Amino acid sequence: MPPIMDGCRAAALLAFSAFFITLNGSPGAAQTPRLKPRTLVEVEAVEPPSDSELYCKNIAETASEARLKWQTWKLISLEARLRDRIAELQRKETEFEKWVERREVLLNEVEDQVVSIIGRMRPDAAAAQLSTTDEEAAVGVLLKLKARAASSILDEMEPSRAAQLTQSMMGLTDPETQRSF
Repeated sequence: MPPIMDGCRAAALLAFSAFFITLNGSPGAAQTPRLKPRTLVEVEAVEPPSDSELYCKNIAETASEARLKWQTWKLISLEARLRDRIAELQRKETEFEKWVERREVLLNEVEDQVVSIIGRMRPDAAAAQLSTTDEEAAVGVLLKLKARAASSILDEMEPSRAAQLTQSMMGLTDPETQRSF
């Protein structure tokens, strides 16, 4: 027969069971996992950052500002070089335009001299000279000559060459596309 418990023993047993159940949880409830003890590797991962890491972290903003200032300075210097180059090109362009103007004046003077020389030549000699020159130059000279001198020179030329020059003078044909009849 089981021993009979008195009230004091039953209460103590009940209190002990309740205490044990609260420590370990209820027999049907899931138990919380126990924490693993920390290993040496985990302890090292929690170490404070090194001095170099702290230095980089502290100067990151200042370095970024300095980099931005350097890039701005570089852009300003490139812009100044570009402005200088543009100014130099504009000076050269002006110089070239002056050279072209001088060349045009010289060519006009030479052309006028050639026209006056051909105008003073005998028509047969002038026709021989203009027959051998390129079409544009011959047309230019004939247009600047007086009509009487130009007609006497054309009269002395070979008929096909005279007709070609006459058509070019009238602007009926492009001298580059039509060279012969």
